[in-house]
This record gives sequence, structure tokens and C-alpha cells, in this order.
Amino acid sequence: MLKRSLSIIAASSILTTALINPALAVPADFIGTWVNKDANTSNITRLVITSSGSNKLNIQVFGKCHPSDCDWGTAPLVTYGINVQDTNHKYATANYNKGFANSFLTLGSARQELLLQGYTQFLDNSGRQNYYSREYFQKQTRVR
Repeated sequence: MLKRSLSIIAASSILTTALINPALAVPADFIGTWVNKDANTSNITRLVITSSGSNKLNIQVFGKCHPSDCDWGTAPLVTYGINVQDTNHKYATANYNKGFANSFLTLGSARQELLLQGYTQFLDNSGRQNYYSREYFQKQTRVR
């Protein structure tokens, strides 16, 4: 009886810990290099999403510049499911504060395509208007 009670207590403890501290899902579908479907975009041209271990992702954004694309750097990418039980996350956010502007990015994954929505707020008193953008990206396939 004591052995059974201890087993029940141990199982309850593990279940409680899992419910209180659920593991965040990191869908492999996000990981990779994503290229803007509009080759003539004047906005974001490429995304590189990598795993940073411990169920975390990073995103590196490249924007259109001349003569080569501007590297915005790397930021954490936070993923989301459609409810608290959903471990198959298809949505994500990242924030880039570039000093003169803050860009909040949302991503939605659908198989081999990402929808990126950007909200840019200017912080430099330049008089430029804040803006919204929408871009579609396709996963770049590896050449063997």
C-alpha cells in the first residue's frame, strides 16, 4: 500500500510540474532560410531562423539595401500555438529595436510558406510615418 501511495504521489508530482512548466514547442517547420517571394521587394529580403537550443529559436533578418542587403542582426523568435494545449506552434513574433525605429514582426507558418507582417514605429522624431508591411516568404531548398 505504501509503495502504491508513493507511486501515485510521484506521478502526481510529475504531472503537476509538467502542467505548471510546459515545454515550449519549437516547430522544425520554422527553421531554415526563407526568401521573399517578391524578388523586387524594397523591404525584407531574407530570413534565417535557427535553433538556439533548449526549445528556443533565433531569427536573423535581412533588409533591402544597396549594394548588398542590410543585416538587422539576430533576435529571439517566440512561437505560439492556437491555445494553451497546442504544442504545434504555427505563429511567432520577434522585435527589433534599431535605435531610430522599432520593428515588431509577426510570422505565420503554412507548410513551405511564411507570412510576415511588420509594424515599424519611428523613434527618431524624423517626421516619418509609422507603417505596416506584409511579405510572403518561401523556404529555400538546399542544393546538393
